[in-house]
Amino acid sequence: MKIALIGPAYPDQGGTARHTTELAYRLAAAGHNVIIESWRAPDPAASGLADGDPYPRTYRRLAWYRPDTWIAAGRRLRSADLVVFALPGQAQVPSYLSVLTALALGPDRPRTALICHAALPDAGPGGQGLTRTLLARADTVIVHSAAQAAQARALAAEVPIVIARMPPHLGPPDPEPYWSAYLHALGVTPA
Repeated sequence: MKIALIGPAYPDQGGTARHTTELAYRLAAAGHNVIIESWRAPDPAASGLADGDPYPRTYRRLAWYRPDTWIAAGRRLRSADLVVFALPGQAQVPSYLSVLTALALGPDRPRTALICHAALPDAGPGGQGLTRTLLARADTVIVHSAAQAAQARALAAEVPIVIARMPPHLGPPDPEPYWSAYLHALGVTPA
C-alpha cells in the first residue's frame, strides 16, 4: 500500500513530529511504501526535545507561507492509497484543507485519515468552522481519548471517529500493542 503522512517529522521538535516519524517506520516495517510530506521550517508552536532517527523518505516541500506548496502536495499525493494528516493544532487546518481539496480533484481520491493530537475546539459559535470542514472531509478521524472523541463528534457527527490510545514514547517496555491498535485504526494491515 502506498501511504503518505503529512505533518511535522523528526528532526522537528515535539511529540507530533516524533509520533509521525515513528508511525512512518512502523508502516514501512509492515511492508508499505511510506513517505512523509513535512514542512521546510518547523512549526513555530512546536515544543519539546527532538530525538530519534529521521525517516529517510521525508520530503520537506511544504511551506507555511506558500499555499501553492499545499496544493502541489495534494496533486503529488493523488496516487497514494492512504493519506494520513497529523494535526498537532489548529494552525495546520487551512493547509490541510488545501491538500484535501487538491486530492479530491483527481479521478480517484485516496482514502484519508486525520490524527488529532491536540484538543479540538469546542462545538458552538466561533472559530470551529474550518475544523468542522476538515473533520468532515476526512474518511476517518483518530483521537486519543473519549473526551476528544466527544469533541470530534460534536463537530462532525457523520465521520467515523476512532479512539486509539497514544503509543507511549517513553515506557512501558512493550509499546507494540499500542502500535498494532494504531495501525488497525488506520485500516492498515501488514503487506
